[in-house]
Amino acid sequence: MNVATVAGGVVALFIAAATFVSVRRRGGAPGSVGLVLRLLAVAATAWIVVALLPFTIDDSGAAASYLLGVPVVVALCPLIADLTHRAVGITTAVAALVMLLWALILGLGIGLWFVLPALLLGMAAIATIASGPRRHQGTRTPEGRPRP
Repeated sequence: MNVATVAGGVVALFIAAATFVSVRRRGGAPGSVGLVLRLLAVAATAWIVVALLPFTIDDSGAAASYLLGVPVVVALCPLIADLTHRAVGITTAVAALVMLLWALILGLGIGLWFVLPALLLGMAAIATIASGPRRHQGTRTPEGRPRP
């Protein structure tokens, strides 16, 4: 185990701890399982990227920016969709497929490491789609009536 692996593990543990604190504050609101899985996918991706960065730079040079940058962007897209409350389920499903495709494209090199975040994103997509659309409780329609 090298320093990059330990640093990646610390980053992943920090993100995981922040995830559980955030979900605990929400009190088990609908969509919490999907959010936890999306954040854990980001944590796993961060761990993998930080751990593989020195090896990938030595092996691929400047190409490491897109070899490791694509999974980071893909893992962050469902979180951005969750913050905007727009198409969270489909964005998470597409991100899972893109992450899995990227893992297969990179093949036997560093790609197999990205199967774990792809599986986490796939489970998050299933959990998000299964929980249905989110209801905005306590808010009002533009006409001033309470939302159902």
